[in-house]
Amino acid sequence: MLTLSSLHKRYGSKTVLHAIECRVEAGQCFWLVGRNGAGKTTLINILADLIAPDSGSLSFGGLSYDKDELAIKRNLGVLPDKNPAIPQLTGREYLQFIGLLHELPPDECSRRAQSLLEYFFDETEDAHKRIGTYSHGMTKKIGLCAALLHRPQYLILDEPFAGLDPVSAAKLVRFLQSYLSPERCIFLSSHDLGYAQKIMTHIGILEGGVLQFVGSAEEFASTKDTLEESILQILQPKESNIQELNWLLQ
Repeated sequence: MLTLSSLHKRYGSKTVLHAIECRVEAGQCFWLVGRNGAGKTTLINILADLIAPDSGSLSFGGLSYDKDELAIKRNLGVLPDKNPAIPQLTGREYLQFIGLLHELPPDECSRRAQSLLEYFFDETEDAHKRIGTYSHGMTKKIGLCAALLHRPQYLILDEPFAGLDPVSAAKLVRFLQSYLSPERCIFLSSHDLGYAQKIMTHIGILEGGVLQFVGSAEEFASTKDTLEESILQILQPKESNIQELNWLLQ
C-alpha cells in the first residue's frame, strides 16, 4: 500500500502542494490528472525521493524513506519526467548497469533485458546504439525497460505515453493492464486520457495544489458526463471565450 498523508511543498512564497492525502492499494492504478504546472511532477519527485516534502509523510507498505530507503527502492520502479538514461551508453549497456544497481545475476539481467527490448522496441538492433542517438520515443522506451527490469512492486510513471507512437502506446497499455496484480500498484501521471483511462482504477485530480477529487473510477464516472467533461468541470469550470481570438480566426 502506498500512503500519502498531509504532504506540503512550497517553492519560495508559492505553495505547490497542500495537504495531499491519498492511498493506493495493491492491485490499483492511481491516475493523477492536472493542468500544466499543477504540481504533478513535484508530487512524482517526492514519491521517487528526488525531492523532500516540507511536511507530511509518505509510506510504502509501512516503510518510510527516513528509515527504510534501500528497502523501498528495491521494490520501486520510476519513470521520471526527465529520463536519467545515460546518453553515452547503448540501450543494452544501460540495462546492464541498472541490473548491477539492483544486484541482479548477470544471466538473469540479460534474459530480462532481452525480453523487455523485444516487447517494447520494434527493432532490437536499437539496443546496440547509444542512447544519445535515440529519438524521444526510444528514450522513453529504454526508461520504461529500466524501471521494470527488477520487477518492482511499486511502479511510478510520469507521462509514460508522451513521445510514443500509437503502436508503442497500445503495447504499453496492454502491458500495464497485465502488470497490475494483488501484489503491485501503479501511480500514473498522464495527460493522455484515452490511454490512461484504460488502465486506471482510481483517479486524483490536482488543481491549485490540492487534490480536488480522490476516488475510484466508478465514483468519478457516476454522472452522465464523459470522463473528459467531468475532468474539465473541475479543472476549468469557466469556459474560455474563443471570440476573443476573432482577429486570428477570421
